Amino acid sequence: MKKYTLILCTLWLGATCMAQNQKVKLGVKAGLNISSLTFDESQLNSSSKTGFTAGFMVDIPMAKNFSIQPELLYSEQGVKSSFSDSDVTNSNYNGTIKLNYLNIPVMLKYYVVKGLSLQAGPQIGILLKANNKYQDNFLGYDHHESFDLKKYSSSIDTSVNLGLGYQFKDKFYADARYNISYSNVFKESDVDYFITNDMKNRVFQLTIGYFF
Repeated sequence: MKKYTLILCTLWLGATCMAQNQKVKLGVKAGLNISSLTFDESQLNSSSKTGFTAGFMVDIPMAKNFSIQPELLYSEQGVKSSFSDSDVTNSNYNGTIKLNYLNIPVMLKYYVVKGLSLQAGPQIGILLKANNKYQDNFLGYDHHESFDLKKYSSSIDTSVNLGLGYQFKDKFYADARYNISYSNVFKESDVDYFITNDMKNRVFQLTIGYFF
């Protein structure tokens, strides 16, 4: 309940600031996610997964060199993982956990020079979809499966963003961010689904945008 209250407060803050400031700018953005999940499982090897992100942003000037930028973004995240049993010939596992979120970041921007801003701020992610699609080879026999993981997943992801942004003269905008989650993606561990309850999101994001 507290997490949903935080979502509402975040939206309320953005709406209140917009109503009080007439210099706000509305824009759209899209870009690339390079995501992974951190976990303490020595038998699984993990690698990053690429995905798409897109949505809306609002730039709200607050004071000299400072502004706030709330956003609403669709985000494809997750991780690729693999496992090979050296004791069994021709036995390996390759899977991709796909996590789709509706993310609500609120970024505080400080302009160090004209156009260039340092950014930091909290983010709330609402889980839309979670599954694991994998290929399992045991003694030379291939098996393909896809599991719906949403019922095992936490519905809300809480995290923080750190990054850089640049505002071009012709209304185009670009930024680079690193997202660090401090909540667990899954509520419990399950060896059958290759998930653990200590998995956390990590996302490097590159986007370009346009302010109207």
